[in-house]
Amino acid sequence: MQKNTEVAELIRRTAYFLWEQDGRPEGRAFDYWVKAKEMHLSRLAYDKWLAEGTPVGRDTSHWQDAAGEID
Repeated sequence: MQKNTEVAELIRRTAYFLWEQDGRPEGRAFDYWVKAKEMHLSRLAYDKWLAEGTPVGRDTSHWQDAAGEID
């Protein structure tokens, strides 16, 4: 499976932004990458849910779909 380089770049930029906002703490690159990935995963899952018309009980499947696109 090929990685989505566009999403990876968005995550990297978000992680860098968050890291800068927190004063550039050393040794925390992975923490910021995980936080940025979770932010993008949340946004993607929410957008999918909205696009489908906010169906009741489909939130888990949207999370799984979004995670499959990011991983």
